[in-house]
Amino acid sequence: MGKLPKIISAEEFETLFTHVRKLRVITKTKRKKQVLNQYMIAMLLGFEAGMRISEIVGYKINGNWKIKPLSQEQIEGAAIRIISGKGQKDRIVPRPKRFNEKAVKQLPLFINRRALQHFITKIGKQVLKKHITFHTLRHGFCTHLINMGRPLHEVQMLAGHSRLDTTGIYLHANPKKAIEGAREVFEQ
Repeated sequence: MGKLPKIISAEEFETLFTHVRKLRVITKTKRKKQVLNQYMIAMLLGFEAGMRISEIVGYKINGNWKIKPLSQEQIEGAAIRIISGKGQKDRIVPRPKRFNEKAVKQLPLFINRRALQHFITKIGKQVLKKHITFHTLRHGFCTHLINMGRPLHEVQMLAGHSRLDTTGIYLHANPKKAIEGAREVFEQ
C-alpha cells in the first residue's frame, strides 16, 4: 500500500473558504478582489468537484496548451464535462451547488497555476496550521465521498482513476472510522 494522501475535511475546507471570502471583502483593490474570487472558484472545483488544478486553469508546454482551461461550454446542468490531464479521457464530475451562473460566466479562469498553488499552501499554514497543496482539495473530495458512503466504483469514476486500487487509498485515509466500523461488525 502506498503513502496515505494528505486530506482536509469538509469542515476544514469551509474554514479555508470562509477565510478567503473574508479576505475578498476586506481587500481594497478591484484586481485583488477578482483574483481572490477566481481562487474561490478554483477551490470549489477542487474540493466539491474533485478537479485537478490543470483541469481548472489548464496546462501549457512550450507555449502550447496540453490541457485547455475549463470553459463555459463544459458546464452541463448539474455536471461538468472535463478532459482529464491523465490520458485525455472525458469524464463527468458534479457541478458544485455554489458554482452558480455568476461563477460560470467567469470561465475560463485567468490565474497562474503556481500562484494558486502558493496561495493554497500559504492559507493552509495560516488558517489550518498544516501543509496542504491544491491536490489536497481533490484528496478531500474523494475521502469525503467515501466517508459519506458513496461506493468505491463511483468515486473512481468521478476522480478519473483508471485503477480501483488508486481510489482504494481513500478507504485508509480515516483509520478512526475504519476501526469504529470494524468494532461495530463484531459487537453482537
